[in-house]
Amino acid sequence: LQAPASFLLTCDLPNEAVLLTEKTTVTLKNIEISVELFFVLLEKTRVTVGENFSITEHNDNEDCIREHGMMGETPLWLERRWAVSSLTLENIERMAPNSIGCVLERFDLSDTGLINILPKLRIHGDCEIEVFCLSADEKEHVAEVLAQETPFCVGRVKEMWLTDYAASVITKMSLKDCEIELLCLYAPRKEHVSAVLAQEKPFCVGRVKKMWLRDYAASVITKMSLKDCEIERLDLYAPRKEHVAEVLAQEKPFCVGRVKEMWLTDYAVGFITKMSLKDCEIEHLSLDATRREHVAAVLKQKKNFCVGRVKKMKLTGYAANVITKMTIHEDNTMENFVLAGNEDQFSRILKKGDKSIDLGRIRTGGLHVPERIKRKLRYTLVDGEGKEVLEEEEPSQRGNLLE
Repeated sequence: LQAPASFLLTCDLPNEAVLLTEKTTVTLKNIEISVELFFVLLEKTRVTVGENFSITEHNDNEDCIREHGMMGETPLWLERRWAVSSLTLENIERMAPNSIGCVLERFDLSDTGLINILPKLRIHGDCEIEVFCLSADEKEHVAEVLAQETPFCVGRVKEMWLTDYAASVITKMSLKDCEIELLCLYAPRKEHVSAVLAQEKPFCVGRVKKMWLRDYAASVITKMSLKDCEIERLDLYAPRKEHVAEVLAQEKPFCVGRVKEMWLTDYAVGFITKMSLKDCEIEHLSLDATRREHVAAVLKQKKNFCVGRVKKMKLTGYAANVITKMTIHEDNTMENFVLAGNEDQFSRILKKGDKSIDLGRIRTGGLHVPERIKRKLRYTLVDGEGKEVLEEEEPSQRGNLLE
């Protein structure tokens, strides 16, 4: 068989066999094909995408080629975890943005140049993606995406996980009107997010219920436009000093919007001093530091920082000492205040004078601290109506939280 120079793929296939090779230009327009057939064509031929082209879920019991609009809106699982040929990458590069229609249910591309197909997808606006995962251990895997000037839409996403170089892809998405239940960024190397941290203009992540940023990705929080956002839970985790160095060095505070629960772990505890929280109301603030150096930068600073209004606060390990540098809003009433750790981790507090650390008002039954620490604190117990009450020893306070 001799391969033709060009081939228009239609529903009416020729009766005789046709040989398609890497020298054959296959045109896809006014047609819908299964995702499996699409990837075969990308790998083996020169693909040109025209108007009215879509991909859909592959089904062994159905035709993989149909007229455009005939397959309906079958949700698609687009998943690949291996390298692709140079021909595939050339095909993707030639495609126009938003030229491949699809309805996505799950999107998972790991360590593959196929990630660069993202801006080429025309994702149906009404679809809801259960899980959206990108992982790129090489910069080339996301190079074309990051070179895009026009942001692309990914529709509504429940969970979004971006790892390594793929963490930077968040800046190229159009998420202004989106609502994401869980956003996770993980960048173990600085170069994974260096492009994000270098940009001056903040980017929008839409409405995010839960956000988890790890390692160098924790610093990306400073580049997000969160002023009008309301986050149910924000987790920042930075196990190494380098992960937070740039943020701690900056003088200008950054805004995290309205956060219901904030969890800062290890070196990320230092971020609390750089946040603009004076007029914020946090339902639950948790700081946890397993090593002394995790909070060294916080304890070294001369000026106290304000955490605004906090309903519940838990300081664990060496993070307990941060209370000596903290100012709580004067109108605040805490429902619950917990210090947990061992005596060595409370060393900074124990050196303070009695009643020298002001906690403000605390609801009766809400103070959970070791007895040796208790005398260092200055606070007023109030009832449910905010009226001052005499302190009484309660069973929950008799125990020793020193572990």
